[in-house]
Amino acid sequence: MSKNKRGQKKRRHDKEKTQSNGGSIVLWPVVAVIVLCALHFVLAITSVVNKSNTYDEIAHLTRGYSYHMTGDFRLGPPHPPLAHIWASLPGRSMDVKFPDKLFDTDAWRESDVWQIGRVFFYYNMGNVRIIDSLLWRGRVMIALWSTVICLIVFFWSRRLFGMTGGLISLLLVAFSPTMLAHGRLVTTDCGVALFFLTSLAAIWWLLHRISVWSILAGAASLACLFLTKMSAVLIIPVGIILLILRLIDGRPLPVSWRGRQWQITRRYKAAACFMAVMVFWIFTAWLGVWGAYGFRYQAIVNGQPGIDRFYSSNGLPEGKDIWEHQFRGLDKGFGKKINWLREYRIFPEAYIYNAAFSAQTARGRSAFLNGETSITGFAQFFPYCFAVKTPLPLFGMILAAGIVPVYLKRCKKEAGDTDENSSGFTRVLSCLYRGSPLWVFFLAYWIVSLKTNLNIGHRHIMPTYPVMFILCGATAHLWNGGSRGLRAVIAGLSTLFVIASISIYPNYLAYFNTLVGGPDKAYRHLVDSSLDWGQDLPGLKNYLDEQDKEKPGREVFISYFGSGGDKAITHFGIKATPIVRWLTEDATGDYRCRPGIYAISATNLQQVYSDVYGGGVNHVWSENLETEYRKYQPIVEKFQEMPDSREERSELANRKFRNAFNRYQKLQFARLCEYLRSQEPDHVVNHTILIYDLDQKQLNDALTY
Repeated sequence: MSKNKRGQKKRRHDKEKTQSNGGSIVLWPVVAVIVLCALHFVLAITSVVNKSNTYDEIAHLTRGYSYHMTGDFRLGPPHPPLAHIWASLPGRSMDVKFPDKLFDTDAWRESDVWQIGRVFFYYNMGNVRIIDSLLWRGRVMIALWSTVICLIVFFWSRRLFGMTGGLISLLLVAFSPTMLAHGRLVTTDCGVALFFLTSLAAIWWLLHRISVWSILAGAASLACLFLTKMSAVLIIPVGIILLILRLIDGRPLPVSWRGRQWQITRRYKAAACFMAVMVFWIFTAWLGVWGAYGFRYQAIVNGQPGIDRFYSSNGLPEGKDIWEHQFRGLDKGFGKKINWLREYRIFPEAYIYNAAFSAQTARGRSAFLNGETSITGFAQFFPYCFAVKTPLPLFGMILAAGIVPVYLKRCKKEAGDTDENSSGFTRVLSCLYRGSPLWVFFLAYWIVSLKTNLNIGHRHIMPTYPVMFILCGATAHLWNGGSRGLRAVIAGLSTLFVIASISIYPNYLAYFNTLVGGPDKAYRHLVDSSLDWGQDLPGLKNYLDEQDKEKPGREVFISYFGSGGDKAITHFGIKATPIVRWLTEDATGDYRCRPGIYAISATNLQQVYSDVYGGGVNHVWSENLETEYRKYQPIVEKFQEMPDSREERSELANRKFRNAFNRYQKLQFARLCEYLRSQEPDHVVNHTILIYDLDQKQLNDALTY
């Protein structure tokens, strides 16, 4: 080797050594962090520019503005208010208000946030586009939270694995389809992922250094966590496990207080200090909850006893108390605990009701997986979601991170280090200990997720993704090992991960990997918030406009899965007839299915929330349903053949006939969906709304016997 080359190599080595020791500030990593965080934020907010509100956003945003405008917390269940308040902050300077007549409606008295939300979104505004502005601003606020997650992932990974590890983790979180899908929607999912992460960091910080800052960081994080989602209680057992691991470790505990510094060497003294801080944290979280509700116990302002009440998702039986109704099917001890909290007013009334509502919801709800439905969920639901909605290159990164301890041990042996204490088991234990808050939380969260009956969306395991991305930073050891082959593998996997993310833009909610044939086949496997959450009305509008240019005058029929209903469809300028139409009071109109374009949301095609089947495991068209359908069909057909005049039809359309007619409409749609599920759609709008161009023969095949 020439003298010049040896000098260059030495200078590079000295430079890398200086950087690793923190001796100089290198500009390019700072630029890389800024660019990646900015890219994440831009991808998040631009990908929802042409997206309609998802099903739950109408409720979350309405809650936030209702708290601000009325001081009433009746619309809360099942979530605490932080995410709602945060999302509504930028719109409070606008001229937004509920119409006065709204407060005299049954929807307000019964705290029906869905009905109130429809009024707020689609009836209230003189300028209909103002709600689009409010939704956009709320989504930007959530995207800010998602960007903060990116920063925390970077700093945590850098602390564990160095600058290279931090940048690898940041790249993964910044381009993650899961983070981009839910880190831009006005829901609680991004918030709970953020505050679980900050709470874990704060707890681990305090367990290794007690100071004013570590105490305050933990207090703020935990208060925010418990004000975001009721699943926050999981942090309690996780924190206890981390405390036990810390005490087993036994290293001295540094304490900084008012300029003084000392170390606690006895375990029992360290435990006493931790317990004292935890008491303070519990108090501040409790105080934060009260502060969020204005330090007022009563949730409903100026309510009339027996008339104004909290919301129940399945109605309230006559003569039943709303609290007792939420205890149905639950352990009696749970009801006693809730009543004790109410009696002594331990928490605000709305917060206590949120807990009862969440427990009732967790009993189960209609879930769909691979052609089957169940109200108690599937044991394999979340593992399956993780397998098909995670880019395949990430599995390669996880595998690479998993072999790092073996790789490091081999490197030690090649270097001639035979000391097992430094190169083997002890080193692995040290790595495991440093990553304790990550893997303990990951395991605890997955254990709870596997046991839950609530399987309505992949988003519910979102808090585990930032943890995975941090742990993937361990691949920095392979990158820094000097092998070109290993570097090529890490670079290749990272590149493929980014390509997978960019390829699905802007439809991040519909991301599916090739294990199920990609997003266009996804509707056969998962629906609801894992795919079709009502977000693609603008995409449907664009498709129908193009079709109208090619074949003008085609009739369009629609079944849309969204909380906005018909008003949302009209809001986006879509001219379509609902496939399921309820009989009007004058009973006029043509209710038959006619040839045309049928646009059906994936969730509705799978009949996940249809009451035709009455629950059960499989939503399959059965002999009993066929018999019921045939019983109604001649009556309805005879009715349709009558002259379309109010006088003649209205005589027939009594309450009994109206109920039978509406039941037939549901049966007819269920039968149509049964037929269409066996057909290939003519087009799929953004992977979520299926388009079928049906002629009369196809309709006859689907609807007649």
